Amino acid sequence: MINNNPNIMALDDNQKVNYVKSLLFNRDINDALDTIIKVEKKDLKLIKIILDVLNEELLINRIKEQCNLSDKTSVKLFVYSRIIAMLSFYNKSVILNNFFKQLSNEELKQVAAYEYQNKTDVSFNSKIFNKYCLKYKNEALNSFGVDEEEILMLDEEKEKYNSLLKKKDNKKRNFIILFILLTIIVVSFLLFKFYDYNKLINKYNGLIYPGIYLNDIDLSGEKVSNLDKIIEKEKSRIENGSIIVTNENGNYKFTYKEIGILANDTGIKEKIKKYNDSLSFFKKVKMIREKKKVKTFYLKSSSSDKVVDNFVKLLEEKLNINPRNDGIVIDDNHNVYYDKGINGFTLDKEKTKIRIKEALANLREKTVIEAVGTTIKNEAKNENLSSINKKVSSYTTYFANYGNRGHNINLASTKLNGTVIMPGEEFSYLKIVGPYGASNGYLPAPIYLNGDNATANGGGVCQLASTLYMAQLKSGLQTISRRNHTFAPSYVPKGLDATVYSTTTDYKFKNNYDYPIYIVSYVKGNYLTVDIWTNENALGGKTFEPYSVYSNGGYLAYLKIIENGKVIETKYLGKSVYKTR
Repeated sequence: MINNNPNIMALDDNQKVNYVKSLLFNRDINDALDTIIKVEKKDLKLIKIILDVLNEELLINRIKEQCNLSDKTSVKLFVYSRIIAMLSFYNKSVILNNFFKQLSNEELKQVAAYEYQNKTDVSFNSKIFNKYCLKYKNEALNSFGVDEEEILMLDEEKEKYNSLLKKKDNKKRNFIILFILLTIIVVSFLLFKFYDYNKLINKYNGLIYPGIYLNDIDLSGEKVSNLDKIIEKEKSRIENGSIIVTNENGNYKFTYKEIGILANDTGIKEKIKKYNDSLSFFKKVKMIREKKKVKTFYLKSSSSDKVVDNFVKLLEEKLNINPRNDGIVIDDNHNVYYDKGINGFTLDKEKTKIRIKEALANLREKTVIEAVGTTIKNEAKNENLSSINKKVSSYTTYFANYGNRGHNINLASTKLNGTVIMPGEEFSYLKIVGPYGASNGYLPAPIYLNGDNATANGGGVCQLASTLYMAQLKSGLQTISRRNHTFAPSYVPKGLDATVYSTTTDYKFKNNYDYPIYIVSYVKGNYLTVDIWTNENALGGKTFEPYSVYSNGGYLAYLKIIENGKVIETKYLGKSVYKTR
């Protein structure tokens, strides 16, 4: 099958021939020629293929039959006529001119006779046609016995054509005159500009032209005689400069002197002076007018291979590192932040050495080099904690930090510290801090049991539970279970304590935030502190203030919810009743 819309010019020569033959044989002749002429180029490749294939008998007979033509000659002239008409229609003047050029005199006579006989639009309207065929008009008319009216009409067309030629000559003459005038104006302008430019250049006699730099120093307008001082000052500045080595884990800064690198200024003055003196006239003008950086001269490094090798060893010590995974970090001041960790890195000494040498070829005050090496990706296992960025509550209690009770409080604080509670999760004091037996490191210490003084492993852990309870209330977290002590403790307000014991009495609360919670617990001297950290948006701008009042033999606990400095709600927490000693 024939592709109806191929890119004809993309076909090879054999494919072009086959495609043209296929069009001429299978389509209406006018449609086929129109398809071909639309894409024809000035080399006439497709038209030449058309003329070549017209020698094939089957194709000639096909066109004769389709167009009701009598012989091979009439087929050829008909095709010529359609080619000329279509080239004129598509304004392909260059191609039409080339087409006539490749016709013999005999073919031109035949074409002229055919066109004049058929009185086509081409014979009256195409300048290119008349250029080649008008000289055969009379012979053509005589051959076919054209009547006088038609002769007059054709003569009028000839006169019109001659008039057009005359106008064309006049236009050409006028163009030449205009060109001469413009040339005079342009030359006058150039002479003026040359004079102006010469004055401009003379201002830089003995000076450095704009656009010439020494490292980052613009030498524009500097006296050539001052170059020695400028170079010496730049040499000192460079040697006190720095080299920065970067990799994805950070930047490392060194001074040139620290690693033994000196600047070499030998011959730099002569190079600058030679370049400045050898500039062409128009190059000087351009540099003065544009004032852009054109040429930079650099001080070279005088460092040895040994200096570079020692520097690479130093980099290896500083840059080689094992990967560290992400997680929560607590600084010395007990502040919490999320650390995304670092990737591991192993320096490629040889490739980095090449980069160092390349960078030191032209010294700058600050040189930056990217270290080459192998990166070992760290594992991000705790990205869900990255939202933790604010301490939303804190509470501190006092205790005697000695003996078994002091030991137990310190141990419990250590176990609580670093506890993470995800949104919706419940916290159990027993699960995190307990069990309170010797197997978990706790020592015997005084407790209250069934209203009496007693001794048990883990004595003192209730103080941490109460301290945590106060921090929990101040953060607005939801209490799940809490019991008060038998006797009111002194380290928190009455009604706001929490007791725990063995596996029977637990203290629980729930993370009702949309963000994870991180608990920091620590002892400093005689003070026990619990901080609760989460995202700064968790509390929605609210603060929480627990308090208690004595009423009817017990203490009623409440929680004030404050927003924009105003109490918007007061929640009842419960009643605590204590025994008296």
